[in-house]
Amino acid sequence: MNKKMWNPPEGYTVEKTEVFEKEIHISIRPYKRSVAICSGCGLEHKKGYHSSETIVVRDLPIATRKVILNVTKRKYRCPRDGKIYVEELSWAKKKDDIPINLLKRFIV
Repeated sequence: MNKKMWNPPEGYTVEKTEVFEKEIHISIRPYKRSVAICSGCGLEHKKGYHSSETIVVRDLPIATRKVILNVTKRKYRCPRDGKIYVEELSWAKKKDDIPINLLKRFIV
């Protein structure tokens, strides 16, 4: 499947797409220069990058195949309290499905 067929959320890019018999896996990551929203204080952070983690988000099926998004989330050290937090993504929560209004933007 062509990477250009997918329209990821703003600030994200498709890294890899894999098509299997019953599933499609799409890996997306944030642009390096995009701003992260701290899940601790709710402010934007550009500095203090610590590491990243990948969450799995289920999308609506396409042609009877499950669509699985592997989303890279960045971790930052918050300048307010010095703790490490994972960036907040308003469009995807761990263990949640993506809202319908976002799904419309994913498929061109």
